[in-house]
Amino acid sequence: MLVALATLWATPQTSKVPYAIDNPHDDGAQALAQLLRAEGIDVTNVNSADAAITAAADGATVVVLNVGDMSYFDREQLARVGQDVVVLGTLYQDFGELSDMLPTGTSAAGSLQPECTDPDAVAARSLEGSAGSIALNDVDGAVGCFPVDEADEDAYAYATAPLNGGGTLRVIADPRIVTNSKLTTAGNAALAIRALGHNQKLVWFDASRAGAVTSVWDSPALPPWLPVMVFLGAVVVVALAFVRGRRFGRLVPEDLPVLVQATETAIGRGRLYRRAGDRERAAQALRAGTALRLGRSLGLSSAAPRGELLQAAARACGRPAAEIDQALYGPTPADDQALADLAVRLEQLESEVYSR
Repeated sequence: MLVALATLWATPQTSKVPYAIDNPHDDGAQALAQLLRAEGIDVTNVNSADAAITAAADGATVVVLNVGDMSYFDREQLARVGQDVVVLGTLYQDFGELSDMLPTGTSAAGSLQPECTDPDAVAARSLEGSAGSIALNDVDGAVGCFPVDEADEDAYAYATAPLNGGGTLRVIADPRIVTNSKLTTAGNAALAIRALGHNQKLVWFDASRAGAVTSVWDSPALPPWLPVMVFLGAVVVVALAFVRGRRFGRLVPEDLPVLVQATETAIGRGRLYRRAGDRERAAQALRAGTALRLGRSLGLSSAAPRGELLQAAARACGRPAAEIDQALYGPTPADDQALADLAVRLEQLESEVYSR
């Protein structure tokens, strides 16, 4: 099992997330990421809008999937950061503050031609259809390529527009062109590599998965038998713990190896109180002991009320009940000297009651 775990850890981790750059399956974008890295571009994944905006501020192109899941504030910040942004997918998306261009639901099958002067689109030469489109909506400086409907003059499979803070927004209406299964179709690879490769750094952000943590159990690199082996290993460990573990039976009383005098215990406890500086607990212990002994000497039960104990002690020693109350139930001593004075007063009180 250790060998299997070591093999797993040494294997590059992949995922099953659609359009993810570490997904090697048909719906992943791992092939595109590898092609971009072969061109010298640093491609990484981020899982939050803040990380994407920070990367853009550092000069990275930001690729966004499911842009409609970003907040209005995050889209506005991304538009103002002054770096290139590539949006993959327009169906059911809301661009908000990112751009005034409008996603449309117009789709097309068959070969689409650039019919524009954008160099990235011209290099791609053609696209095989598009699921979704983008309308320029009279945005200044916007360029539309690969028109998807002859009857609709404002519906394109690819479009570019300047962003408010600088940089360029590039929109690929159909995200499937970047997937492993579609990348070699028509001019998909050329358009994807050129549109995403304008900077030396690129971050990939799926807004629908912001903050998501992928578990190792979701990895296709995970051997199918490994969860079973881990479960069996856990069962074995529990069984061994049960067999080899110490048995706990009923409590058995034992005689103490030595006898400790009560005075030594009291002195030790006092030293602990002094070391901890716990004057409140020390004062409570002194007063409680004094009150218990006074009650016994005066013939009162341990449950006798406070007032009865004070009156009986006052009659026995001739002191005012208020003075005795201050000694037995007064405030916590402010310092060690006050605590020592309290102990002396309590001792005097006991001696006076006993002498009567």
